[in-house]
Amino acid sequence: MIQISNLQYSIGGKSILENINLEIPDGQFVAIIGPNGAGKSTLIKLLLGIWQMQEGFISIDGIKQSEWLKANVFGYLPQHEEYDRSFPATALDIALMGLAGKLALAKRFKDHHKQAAMAALEQTGVANLAKRLIGNLSGGEFPRVLLARAIVGDSRYIILDEPEASLDRPAVESFFALLKTLNEAGHTIITVSHDLNILSHYCSFLVCLNRTLHCHNHTELVSSEIIHNTFGESVRIIEKDY
Repeated sequence: MIQISNLQYSIGGKSILENINLEIPDGQFVAIIGPNGAGKSTLIKLLLGIWQMQEGFISIDGIKQSEWLKANVFGYLPQHEEYDRSFPATALDIALMGLAGKLALAKRFKDHHKQAAMAALEQTGVANLAKRLIGNLSGGEFPRVLLARAIVGDSRYIILDEPEASLDRPAVESFFALLKTLNEAGHTIITVSHDLNILSHYCSFLVCLNRTLHCHNHTELVSSEIIHNTFGESVRIIEKDY
């Protein structure tokens, strides 16, 4: 379980997050939603330890965050990653990058590292692309390779920041179905997203954030009123059958 208590964060005197108190139960598929500038990515970066907390407390599995991070890692897929797609790296090379932190200085990857990376590519459905150069991967294939890199370290927690941003509709649905499979296999999934229709279909727990929390509850308990309070009156809620 992830517990966040009394979290406050500001930049240049401007409040970004206010009084965040949140519990994320193990085994949930969590979506963090809110308008642009709501503090979603800031919350993720604080949780990951990328940014230092100013006020508040985070514990993971009952352990202070800073102590937990010394012995554990999050699987993480950032919002924007720039790759030189002309660089002669294969899908397997990218997946192996998720194990780089476990290598001693100047040491090479060994067979068991490569086996773990291949297993991660298998989990994300792209093992057949292991030897393909990243420049030859499609827009739907490359995020799955990045996801393999995120899960290869065998973290129970996978965090994604708007993973659907560069995908078309069929690829988004396929990718979220994959995340659901990983969730059912025991991973706690936490994703930032704007796609309410997709989230309502795949996610089990919704966090509504706009500088402060408007709701954090099981998806079916989140009302249209809460969504309007989070996004403002301009949002429209459209039901879609799958």
